[in-house]
Amino acid sequence: MEMRGGRIMGRGLCIFFLVTLLAGLPFNSAQGQEKWTVVTEELPPFNFVHDGEVRGFSTDILLRILHKNNIPISRKSIRLLPWPRAYKLARERAGAILYSTARTKEREELFKWVGPITDVTSVLIARKDRKINIHSLADLSPYIIGTIRDSVPDQFLRKNGIARKNLDGIACAVSNIKKLQSGRIDLLAFSVSSAWFLMKQMNIDRNGYDVVFTLNSNPLYYAFNAQTDNSLISALNATLQEMKKPDSTGKSIVEQIIDKYR
Repeated sequence: MEMRGGRIMGRGLCIFFLVTLLAGLPFNSAQGQEKWTVVTEELPPFNFVHDGEVRGFSTDILLRILHKNNIPISRKSIRLLPWPRAYKLARERAGAILYSTARTKEREELFKWVGPITDVTSVLIARKDRKINIHSLADLSPYIIGTIRDSVPDQFLRKNGIARKNLDGIACAVSNIKKLQSGRIDLLAFSVSSAWFLMKQMNIDRNGYDVVFTLNSNPLYYAFNAQTDNSLISALNATLQEMKKPDSTGKSIVEQIIDKYR
């Protein structure tokens, strides 16, 4: 009887230790794919599609961070969506990751944050031949400004009282650049580095355009759904900080990844 009890106790302990061990293991591939939804937008050189896959230095850094923490997200599983849709999904779906996301006061409590990756400067761009001069936001009243809905420039302009009639908010940066080129909008509110990158891809001579006003500069982060576990966020941030330390070449892993896209 004692032996049977001992066997039962032994089995119970084995099951207990097995459950405890499994609870401490990192996500396996199937769990990782079920748990996480990674979404981004077309915002080169940070994130963009090339040959059917999502590229960009923010993408490469994110994949490295996740893999180092045993979260096996594949490049092919990343979904490229219009920014308004991606932003809404990341706020509402547990396990969602949105990038590259400017961390602002208005967004602070909406997500949990891993970063910073780099900084992004939002500007107003005009065609040179229009000879538009902007010295303050008060000068914007005669103009139609193309924005990406719910982007940092869009939120900044709305917060600072720019009338809705002056804002032409859409979901596609390429379409906005075409509208600026054709004169259907007067100004483009966008990341300056992304605007020049896209113009180069579109064979548009950037010498025909000027930055006429700087709106703001913000750090870019990976925005995780607010339900994400704090300990995981801490681990991911620690990994990123390690990747920013110089190696034997004198450059960090992050710098080496960014250099590939210069």
